[in-house]
Amino acid sequence: MYSDQGFQGSKLLSTMDNQQKRNLTFLTIGLIFMLSGIEYAVILPTIWRYLQILEAPPYFLGLGLSAFSLSALLTGPLFGVWSDRSKTTKSIILFSNIFEIAGNFMYFLGYSKWLLLCSRLVAGIGAGAGSSIFGFLTRSTLPEERAGIFAAVMACRQAGLLVGPAFNLFLRLCDFKLGPFAVNKYTSPGIFMCVLWLLLQFVVLAKYWDIPPISSEEGVTVLELKQQEEKEEEVPLMGSDEEAGRTYSAVNSDQVETSTLSETAHEASSPFQNFSVSRGEQAALTECPVQ
Repeated sequence: MYSDQGFQGSKLLSTMDNQQKRNLTFLTIGLIFMLSGIEYAVILPTIWRYLQILEAPPYFLGLGLSAFSLSALLTGPLFGVWSDRSKTTKSIILFSNIFEIAGNFMYFLGYSKWLLLCSRLVAGIGAGAGSSIFGFLTRSTLPEERAGIFAAVMACRQAGLLVGPAFNLFLRLCDFKLGPFAVNKYTSPGIFMCVLWLLLQFVVLAKYWDIPPISSEEGVTVLELKQQEEKEEEVPLMGSDEEAGRTYSAVNSDQVETSTLSETAHEASSPFQNFSVSRGEQAALTECPVQ
């Protein structure tokens, strides 16, 4: 008895621990998407003036903005295949963040317009890990909660786009030297995002777990419990077939009795039948002579 209670207690603690890891993992994913939104909102307002200082032609603005999306488009399927085969995403996120750190540091250096263009290409490789993250969310969530979690993750990115321009309020005030590098309102977004992505590496190492997919034993157990609860909540309208038969027969007998009474009353109250009966009696009286 005590061993069963100890086993149930340890199982409960293990479930609570897994649930806590799951929540921390989802919060870390939300933080990743928030930083991606902040990066876009911080770099976009200053990149055109930055390119002008580097004496870049106007078409470099389009190249710089599209380079990030192009590299994310090309590397996204590769990260997705990696995630499907390995069933892990933590190593993918850590690997992709290296490109985010390197790309933003290259943006901070800004020696030439070509280095600036390459910086956006390199940073876009890190953004390609989003495909593996969505695959991870699909495997590790129940169907009824999946839509809400996806919406929350995308809301984190929109929150990053919302608060990102606020960082430009102090980044535009930067004007100092960091060794041989100049930190001003054009280069500061690069070093700022480089530091944020570097901090994210430690957050992922400490607060991110490759939780098992929902199709594993734990997920199947959860689904079975939910199905069992739904079956218990369903109350049948009829108690049993016997009760249903009794009710049906009772209704039929009442209907038969009611229909018989109604027919009798109809015959008694029918004026045509009374008329025929009275005519028959009169005919019989006329045929029989009165003695």
